[in-house]
Amino acid sequence: MNHSNFNFYDAFDFNDDAAMFAFQVATAVVVEEESNNQGRRTGYCGSILGHNIVNRNRKEGELRLYNDYFAENPKFSETQFRRRFRMSRRLFFRIVNAVEAHNPYFKQRTDALSILNLSCLQKVTAAHRILAYGIPADLTNAYLQIRESTTIESLRVFVKAIVEVFGDWYLRAPNETDICRLLSIGE
Repeated sequence: MNHSNFNFYDAFDFNDDAAMFAFQVATAVVVEEESNNQGRRTGYCGSILGHNIVNRNRKEGELRLYNDYFAENPKFSETQFRRRFRMSRRLFFRIVNAVEAHNPYFKQRTDALSILNLSCLQKVTAAHRILAYGIPADLTNAYLQIRESTTIESLRVFVKAIVEVFGDWYLRAPNETDICRLLSIGE
């Protein structure tokens, strides 16, 4: 099945059960795609001698994201969040908190110059946008202020964390209760 043009979230109403089912299906597809892409890793990591350094204003990207969606009085409402992120804010935070607790990659750290690196929200949002919308990694740069290679790395680590954290429950074969619940949603 060609997954590149299919958007899983568009097929469902957004009550909590349907959103969780969409997440289950998307995670299964991501696991399949990740297993198909084993061995396609880039051979470099870190700074490359002679490359220009671009100040991406990571902090500005983090503040913009936070103020738009996660502040006490965000710029965009819960309805707009749900439409853009294709899940509730509560579910998104559940995912963010789970992957941050599971993998230290998602914890915000400081670099050698004592400058804060990307936040967990930036990394997860970048990975989520690629999965939800099927956008190329370089499109996250303008809004989130993340390099393309960092976005790809975030996506890989995010997928692995999702499978490790939620895989036992959401990647299992459906039982009779699940089938009845899904059939009732479809009616």
